[in-house]
Formats: sequence, structure tokens, C-alpha cells
Amino acid sequence: MEKIVEYGWAFISAVFWFFLQRLTAKLDDLEKSKASGDDLSGIRKGLGALDRRVDAIDHSTQLRLVPRDEVKSDVTLLHQRCNDLSERLCQKEDRIKTIRVTENEKKGK
Repeated sequence: MEKIVEYGWAFISAVFWFFLQRLTAKLDDLEKSKASGDDLSGIRKGLGALDRRVDAIDHSTQLRLVPRDEVKSDVTLLHQRCNDLSERLCQKEDRIKTIRVTENEKKGK
């Protein structure tokens, strides 16, 4: 009975040691993959610079763009002007009755 307890204790110790080794290996891998404070501050600086750059692009784009209402009113005015011109042209066509073509001959050859 003594031998069974002695060998059983060794077996239990070996299994416990095996699982302990695997657990510590997993913890070490987690520690290696964990981001440090320097990495996080570098990422934050990069994001801050990117945020400022996006704001600058947005601001410059808004300065160059014309508001939609203004564009719509300009297009409406252009359409009205085109309609006016087409009506005037039609009125002139109605007034013209005949077109006379004359040839100028050069004298003095």
C-alpha cells in the first residue's frame, strides 16, 4: 500500500507540474502580446495628428464649397435666362418675312 501512495503521489505531482507549466506559458504569451504604455501613447499621438488633419481637410473643403441653395438658385436663373433668349429668338424669326441675297460684283477689271 505504501508503494501505491508513493507512486500515486509522484503521478499527481507530475500532472500538476505539467498543467502549471502550460498555464505559465500561456500567461507569458499574454504578457508578451500586451501593449505597453509607450505603444498606447504613440497610437494616441498618431490618432490626434490624424484627427487634426481630417479637421483641416474638412475646413478647407467647406471653404471651397458653395452652399446647395445658392447653386440651385444660380441654375434656376440660368434656366430662366435660356428661356428668355429662346423666346426672343422665336419672336425675331416670326418678324422676318423674306431674306434677300445680293451679290456684289467688282467693276474695273
